[in-house]
Amino acid sequence: MGHIMDTQEKTLFTLAIIAAIVMGMILLYFIITIIRQHRKTRQLHLEKIQAEIHTLERERKRIANDLHDDLGPMLSAIKFKINAVDVVSNSDQKLIESVNEHIDDTLTRIREISFDLMPNALSRKGLIATLEELIPKAQKLFPLKIHFSHESLAPLPPEMVIHLYRMILEIIHNTIKHSQATTLTMKLFITSREVLFESADDGIGFDIRTIDEQQQGLGLKNLQSRTEIMHGELRIETFPGKGVSYQLHIPLT
Repeated sequence: MGHIMDTQEKTLFTLAIIAAIVMGMILLYFIITIIRQHRKTRQLHLEKIQAEIHTLERERKRIANDLHDDLGPMLSAIKFKINAVDVVSNSDQKLIESVNEHIDDTLTRIREISFDLMPNALSRKGLIATLEELIPKAQKLFPLKIHFSHESLAPLPPEMVIHLYRMILEIIHNTIKHSQATTLTMKLFITSREVLFESADDGIGFDIRTIDEQQQGLGLKNLQSRTEIMHGELRIETFPGKGVSYQLHIPLT
């Protein structure tokens, strides 16, 4: 009798082990399926964001070229024709001078807008040279002192250059519009293995949990989207009254 019970217990124990193994395999299958689906969904999400940003950058480049190549020369031609008119009185001369000033101001503004949309220096000179050209212009227009230090030991892919430029430009704009800061410090370090960018301002900061999506929130989402596309990490630290700091790390290997 005892022998029979031992046999039954062994059989039940074996069945329990088999059932546990089967349940474990089923559970593992579902976990793997969920992970694969999550990766697939994330990849589709990144591809969608990348397509949207690519379309946006293409339109920016097209508009910048239209402004620079078409509208600029057209206004210059109008100015040339106006100055070719025979002046018969002082009032006519003053009117022409006033029109010339307006045209010059418009041409300057067109160049500024074209630079913001797609600076030619970005493809010709690279990221750092473009930022060094941008920063003095920003400091002339706004009461913000920008300290920019950098070290570049390797070239970057053109698409990454555009992403980084847009992100740094977004940080500068956010600082100017929202932070009430007097100083912004930025550091950029590029090697063959990684890109490191850090910035910090002495502004009022904000509570990132209650950010308004219509203001800074949209800009922060753009920063995060571009970071995801480059498979990097973005860290934002801020508290009310403590300023804002950004840390961006992008692996290149």
